[in-house]
Amino acid sequence: RFRNMAGRHLLSFVALLVCLAGSCSAFLPPLASPSLSQGRGLAPASVGGAAAHHARGVMAAREAKAGGLRMAVEEVEYVKVFGRLGEKLLFGDSSAGACCHSGCDNCEWRYSFDILQSARPKWIPTYREMRFEDGREHITKWSGIFGEEGEAITKEAFAEKLAGLKFDMPLGPSGFMTAKQAELSDEAVEAVFTKLSRGKDKVTDRQFGMRLKKMVPPGMDDTGLMWSDFVCAMQEEADEEEEEELEQIVV
Repeated sequence: RFRNMAGRHLLSFVALLVCLAGSCSAFLPPLASPSLSQGRGLAPASVGGAAAHHARGVMAAREAKAGGLRMAVEEVEYVKVFGRLGEKLLFGDSSAGACCHSGCDNCEWRYSFDILQSARPKWIPTYREMRFEDGREHITKWSGIFGEEGEAITKEAFAEKLAGLKFDMPLGPSGFMTAKQAELSDEAVEAVFTKLSRGKDKVTDRQFGMRLKKMVPPGMDDTGLMWSDFVCAMQEEADEEEEEELEQIVV
């Protein structure tokens, strides 16, 4: 009997110790996670933050670069420029005038037109003037910005002449803008002039037209520049080697 009682007391004592150990563990601090103790939990955020900061710095440096071709200009400001330079009429291939454009099979002129027309300004012509042998001619709006053929103008003269051109809401941009709302911003004018003068103090009519043509995507009809291509070209970096080669060609 004595042994049985001693055994029961021993089991009760062991159970009490186990219970006390479990209760105390609730008040002990949790063990540190290996990944957190080694800094792995914070590493991705730290790397991402540094990369984002670096990217913002690069973008800011590009936009702040003096005389750079990429300007921090809102897209709506380019609408005001395009609405002054854009036209509802575009001269194309004069030899396509004899085509009936009835969708005839195997017709080489099926997708060629002598004159394209739109209800709203759709193209900035890349030519200053175009004349057909039958006497039809088109003198572009932007030709009025320049004086005699080959004469160079300054940024100040360009800004003054551009502001004097009538604004019509062009085809392409979303929304609508009246002429009263289309006052030009200095930033947009400077960006366009810098792009088309290649950062020089002056630009000629020939250079102006050729550089508009360079803004047309390869494989497209380069007699006219549409809105989407214009705004994309204004917002992209220029190829310095390509532009240097062009400078050697244009006089």
